[in-house]
Amino acid sequence: MNISQYETIVKTLEAGTITKAAEELGYTQSGLTRALNTLEEEWGIRLLARGRSGVKLTAEGILLMPHIRKILVEQRKLAEHINEIQGLRDGVIRIGTFNSCSAQWLPGIIRRYHEDYPGIKFELLHGTDNQVTRWIAEERVDIGFVEYPTREDIDAEFLYRDQIVGIFAADDPLAAEGKFDIRKLPDLPYIALNEGVDDEITAILAKNNIDPNTRFIEEDDHAVIAMVESGLGTSLMSKMMIQGFDRRITAVPLDPPAYRELGIACKSRGVLSAAAAIFYQYACDWVRNEYKG
Repeated sequence: MNISQYETIVKTLEAGTITKAAEELGYTQSGLTRALNTLEEEWGIRLLARGRSGVKLTAEGILLMPHIRKILVEQRKLAEHINEIQGLRDGVIRIGTFNSCSAQWLPGIIRRYHEDYPGIKFELLHGTDNQVTRWIAEERVDIGFVEYPTREDIDAEFLYRDQIVGIFAADDPLAAEGKFDIRKLPDLPYIALNEGVDDEITAILAKNNIDPNTRFIEEDDHAVIAMVESGLGTSLMSKMMIQGFDRRITAVPLDPPAYRELGIACKSRGVLSAAAAIFYQYACDWVRNEYKG
């Protein structure tokens, strides 16, 4: 078994399905299936259970996966140290992130980083806050963007306080209000964003004992905004999520005010590769410069 085989099984598990994993890895579906079968036959152990809902670890796979991941982490560290010796001419930084951060922050940060280190590549893993923090703790990613504060067993630094707002069609009477009383939300048709990273919205609703009149549940923030623009209802989002949309919508601050705190985190700054440590600092500097004043 070689490193590429370890990567194949981990990538398949992360993708969730053979079809999606094959696309990401550049295999045909049948080719990836044969590769996984060969790997399992070599060990005499079935690592993945496959069904209509996707793939998941077998009991044996659960026991072995931490060791497989550890080998990949150590292999990546070895490659990073070699790259450091070579002067950061090559390498990969794995980043855990979520949609709004990927859209609003990462393009600017990576562009700035690439100006100085064009040979470094990036691999982005999208997930919920819980997933990203777990990936950091397991060293599946080098750096992640998370809700702040986060787990005590990882290093984190505050970056930005993002306001939560109600969004309305531009011609909605509530769009003209200076504030939106969140207690009115149950009286309005509500469009819920269910992209897996909206825990802060759920927490705000629970804190205010709000049970929204949910008419639609959408996984795509673009679709939610388009539905609001069409007058189908209202929604709650962070201001950061609606930046850059050319839509006839209006963002209204909540009453009482609500925010989400965002930060950057890693397992330990002391063990980051040189490439990742530099990116960490570039990210901090870029965000603080972008929102200064």
